[in-house]
Amino acid sequence: MKKHLLFISTMLVGFSSYAQYEGFENWTNNSVETLDDYETMVNENAIVGSTTTYKSTDAFTGTYSIRLETVQIPSGDTIFGFFMSGDFENQIPGQAVTLFPSGVDSIIGYYKYDIQAGDSAVFSCTTFIAGTTTGGGIWYIKGTQNTWKRFAYPINAILSDSLLLASATGDPVNDFNGIPGSWIQFDDIQIKGLGGTQNLENYSFENWSPINWEEPNGWVTTASYSIGEPILAVEKTTDQYAGSFAAKLTTVENQQGDTIGGLVTNGDFGSNGFTGGAPYTANPIGVEVYYKNTLSGTDTSWLSIEFKTTSGSLGQYGAQLTPAASYTLFSQAISLPSTPDTVLLGAFSGDNPGSQLFIDNIDFVFPVGISENLRVEKLVAYPNPATDVLKIKFNIQNNNDVTIRLVDALGKELTNRSLGHLSSGTYRESFNTSSFSKGVYFIEFTLDNEKVVERFIVK
Repeated sequence: MKKHLLFISTMLVGFSSYAQYEGFENWTNNSVETLDDYETMVNENAIVGSTTTYKSTDAFTGTYSIRLETVQIPSGDTIFGFFMSGDFENQIPGQAVTLFPSGVDSIIGYYKYDIQAGDSAVFSCTTFIAGTTTGGGIWYIKGTQNTWKRFAYPINAILSDSLLLASATGDPVNDFNGIPGSWIQFDDIQIKGLGGTQNLENYSFENWSPINWEEPNGWVTTASYSIGEPILAVEKTTDQYAGSFAAKLTTVENQQGDTIGGLVTNGDFGSNGFTGGAPYTANPIGVEVYYKNTLSGTDTSWLSIEFKTTSGSLGQYGAQLTPAASYTLFSQAISLPSTPDTVLLGAFSGDNPGSQLFIDNIDFVFPVGISENLRVEKLVAYPNPATDVLKIKFNIQNNNDVTIRLVDALGKELTNRSLGHLSSGTYRESFNTSSFSKGVYFIEFTLDNEKVVERFIVK
């Protein structure tokens, strides 16, 4: 049962962040159950995997059995359910045989199933002695069996000290994921020999454990593809630029040797890259993102943004990111021919295990006003513009004493901030507007003896 859907890396068509204030501030705990002592599709695909491999209260004995199903996921791909003790691809056993030295005659248990026409389920058991194969086989199951039925497959191993056990819907041995709707359940699996009967590990499928991880709200990530590994492909981190948290993307190599890229997208993972996106009808003039990264070898990490309508793409932006040991501003101008209805975003840590990318503080830039000596722009966090903070960027052409006031529509001063004498250049300021009522307000800049007033709205 080889890993599939794990190396998602090459096609990037978008990027940004989800935040109430700014950055990746809001995360949700996720949890799925996986079978103790075995690898299952849940270990590979978490929430998606839990729709293919899960415990059932329809048991032959005890409380639970295991149910495997073939399902079609939203991207259109078909994935199968499986459980495995050992490494099928490399023929490495997963548990001990204690019937030694009497050998193993057969593997027995109970199953029920409903396999779609043209499909099958596969069941395999291989025994070993000192790493050498001594018996076993692969058996295909077809048709329908609605009630629990005993099975017995011949192993014919004269000697055995360990075994490899695996079962799946479809035929992943031959790269066939199966037909959606096929399912099979197992319970009470044992091996028999002249020395008696041995219960396999968790043989009645009673023991399951939760796997927990966090996902940033509003994003799809590859975190769930790496659960069970020491480092997840996407994690919440307090090593942030602003606020409390940032997103840490890491390219990891799992215990099976597969590479999992750190990816986030506000769309979905499709068979040919990212798909979808989120509704977006603004027309920004730029984007600003703070990042830092560490690259393995000659690797590259990416940021990308695509604006589009139902008619097609309006423009793609972003870039490969150069190595940056501390948080660094990525800034890019945006010019769209018309207003989009969707934005598709994504970030990628790199191809090589060990590459890391930290992302925080993502803002789209909108014009506010311009005069001979002052240019003012408003920074808006995507996708949730903050209602409790006003962020501005302004550029002054000459050295000036600068004061900023916020006033309401009646001219009442709400905030007065003196910035002192500033050299020509670009500056950023944030103002807490959480106590402001909905309505129209004004930003008043005083540069030496020049005064510039621009309007802003609190929604």
